[in-house]
Amino acid sequence: MADSLPTIWAMEKHTLAKHSILKTYLKAWVPIMSRQSQRIGVGRQPLLFVDGFAGPGVYEEWQDGSPILALKAILDHSVELPVPVRFVFIEKDPDRYKNLSDLVDKMRDRINSSQRIHKVEIKPGECEQLLSSMLDDIEKRQEQLGPAFLFLDQFGYSDISMKLIKRIMRQSLCEVFSYLNWDHMNRFISDKDKWPAISNAFGGDEWKEVFKLEQKERAGFMLKAYRDALKTKAGSQYVWHFDMCDSDDTLIYWLFFCTNNLRGLEEMKKSMSNVGQTGGFRFSDKDTPSQLYLFSSYKPETLAEELSSKLRGKILSVYEVKEFVLTETPAYLFKHALKLLEKGRLLEIVNEPADRRKGTFSDEKMQIKFLSGSD
Repeated sequence: MADSLPTIWAMEKHTLAKHSILKTYLKAWVPIMSRQSQRIGVGRQPLLFVDGFAGPGVYEEWQDGSPILALKAILDHSVELPVPVRFVFIEKDPDRYKNLSDLVDKMRDRINSSQRIHKVEIKPGECEQLLSSMLDDIEKRQEQLGPAFLFLDQFGYSDISMKLIKRIMRQSLCEVFSYLNWDHMNRFISDKDKWPAISNAFGGDEWKEVFKLEQKERAGFMLKAYRDALKTKAGSQYVWHFDMCDSDDTLIYWLFFCTNNLRGLEEMKKSMSNVGQTGGFRFSDKDTPSQLYLFSSYKPETLAEELSSKLRGKILSVYEVKEFVLTETPAYLFKHALKLLEKGRLLEIVNEPADRRKGTFSDEKMQIKFLSGSD
């Protein structure tokens, strides 16, 4: 989908919030993936960060664009990184490509002297075409793309196919942080000329069931359809989303995070929570991006009630409880909730270690039985 923006444009509040999520997650992702790549024997193979729609690298008031923000996040990281990062920035607009290239050139001395950065490549062209070619080359050489984090921040809804995300997620230790513009899609959804593009994004025609629904139900349906496709068609084990709204609190677009790594999901939810207004993972231009909202409406007591209600009668390991919390609730912290349930005699430990202190849940293999009040 073509955009109508000038070469450099003004940053909106929701973009600042999106970039805050990206920066926070990237700073957590690099040390984690460095350690994981060493454990699986990849060794010093660099980590890969791809910005598929890199833009000019700057906004009207000189705020950093996503590629410059990502570079600085690594250059300024607070810890030493055992594995360097390779950056690939893709931009199809010639003027934006040149502007980004000039900005990166100004950073070359610092980039070249850093042990944290393997290489910075700026590629002109279409994101899907270039990434498909990159995957073709890797598969021919029987190599792997990951560990990799791909930021696919398209302008609309039609520039990234479900097929491409599937190919990425088949690779080892790859994650995708992508964008889907509901406002644009909704505006043109009755235009049959746009249907092939929507089907390409969703990986099929199931989304057309939306026409049977009232307008107020359509956004929720399309969100679920795309999220389900990311799981069943693209093969992402874990999918989480974030709502972005305008100054009237109307939904504009969704951010989607895809990973096969539970730790990655945990870190992304932490990053999203820093800009989310409520426990429901949403940001509105009515909000103040500099404020940090750490689940003010989703307290441990709320999570404890949900766990007790949904898991009553079940026996789960601490790890399985963690997975449930991360995939089925807005929370990422859960041990305080378990402590409250144990204090209220709404859970018991099945295989309690001899040295365990009551109210602690550090052993992820430890099993918990969730009780009813009458047990």
